[in-house]
Amino acid sequence: MTMAQFRIWVKTLDADKDGKISKDELADAVRGNGGWFAGWKGKRGVKAADANGNGVIDDSEIDMLAAFAQKHLGIIII
Repeated sequence: MTMAQFRIWVKTLDADKDGKISKDELADAVRGNGGWFAGWKGKRGVKAADANGNGVIDDSEIDMLAAFAQKHLGIIII
């Protein structure tokens, strides 16, 4: 997928439509795609991408989430 497609996909994860991705929303995405250890990956994904320490991923942190997704979730971004 391209980075633009990844950004669109990430926006679909925002279940409560607050513009931010929580660890639970990320874990639900991992679980929904058949991934193992969804809770752990959701928590680690937010921790890895959350530059400002507010506990969620916002638009400015999606690039860091993409790096985590490529390394730990098997997502290929071109």
